[in-house]
Amino acid sequence: MIVQVLQALLALILLGNLIAFAGVDPISRLVTAGITVVFAVQLRRLPSMSRSQKVALWGIAALVVVQLLPLPHVIRAMLQPGFAEVSAPGWAPLSLAPWATVQMASSLMIAGLIAIQTARMAQTRSGLPFLLVTIAATGVLAAVLGLVAEGGDGTKVLFIRDNVFGGGVYGPFVNRNHFAQAMELTIPAAIALLAVAIRRFPEQGLARQKAVVSALASSVAIAVCLTALIRSSSRGGVLFMTLALVITIPWWQRMKHRSQKWPALAAVGLLLVVIGSLSWSRLPDLQERAAHLVAVEGLEGNTRVDLWRGTVASWKRSPILGSGLGTYRYVIGLDKPASGAAVLEQAHNDWLEWGATSGIVGMALLAILIVGLRRILMPSRVRSLRSEIRYALAGATLALVATMMHEMIGFGLQTPVNRYLLAAWIGLILGLWERSSGRKRRSTEMPS
Repeated sequence: MIVQVLQALLALILLGNLIAFAGVDPISRLVTAGITVVFAVQLRRLPSMSRSQKVALWGIAALVVVQLLPLPHVIRAMLQPGFAEVSAPGWAPLSLAPWATVQMASSLMIAGLIAIQTARMAQTRSGLPFLLVTIAATGVLAAVLGLVAEGGDGTKVLFIRDNVFGGGVYGPFVNRNHFAQAMELTIPAAIALLAVAIRRFPEQGLARQKAVVSALASSVAIAVCLTALIRSSSRGGVLFMTLALVITIPWWQRMKHRSQKWPALAAVGLLLVVIGSLSWSRLPDLQERAAHLVAVEGLEGNTRVDLWRGTVASWKRSPILGSGLGTYRYVIGLDKPASGAAVLEQAHNDWLEWGATSGIVGMALLAILIVGLRRILMPSRVRSLRSEIRYALAGATLALVATMMHEMIGFGLQTPVNRYLLAAWIGLILGLWERSSGRKRRSTEMPS
């Protein structure tokens, strides 16, 4: 019973936040935090992690503590020379907006608890397909909502809510690029399910029937999501999804069973025809937007490069420990380019924004965490695993690669539901690593 309850709660986080305008409202965040408290109560042990991953996670926690720790002005002036003139006198935290740092730390903790829960689920035979289906279903729901609401005039989100942010609305998102990032984080799950289903076509009887049904459902999901991705006219979304698919080919291919490649090629060809037919009318708009990839609407002609220069200048003010996680929107006013009446709250590059708010220390810790995941996802290792695990990890690699590239020109992970989807993928990676490497302890339906 507890297994089904936890699965339902995880589905509620992903699907519920998506419907609730991508989880941006305080009430949505509060409900999500409450659900993750339930996850924490059920937690009896952490998933296995490498030493480098533990160092990175504990290091980020220590960085938050240091940024919130009150220090005398003389020490803060040494660590943050560029902010010495605007920082508070006497004893104060390094973070120039401590409440924002606390909020960011809370968001990271919530994402961490989601990752831990998905890791526990991925360790079980029934939990892995549930995770992939739930992630894929989240993408299909987002895509359907986007396609249905496509005919709106942009002043309403899902024909219900006023678009007070003035962004390019698509589906439940107020930013078409954030919608595209949701597709990048969900389409890989459908591709993994399709690959597993095709792999099981040679089986006989009921197993083959289930494989055919799963392949058809996954194909429909992929077609709907990719169509919505293209029709959203997100330049970065289409570009980085395509690049990620090419880059991760070694994770999907296997030298053996070459005779089974034709069903997959036929399925891919049919999908491309369907997607192209459904997206044809929006291709000219996408081409026009692609010609201005680094442009930012509403910032008085400034491009992303101008914003990045200002972000680098802000980073130089506190190069070692940053201005405090979550403080970017409060400190960038010192270095931002002229933007008229527009308010700049994001760097449109989450890598640079993380560096400016966490410093060299934060970037080093993030690099250690990514390298740890990269070691788990080595293509030679992934290809040696059973098909259901192999394709799930290939899907995770695809989602991570697309997201990492898209974050170079965007800030899609600052939308809560995208952050939760990324956390689910990271948890899936950790759970399958423990499951496939023999680190899993006593087998139960749901490790607890």
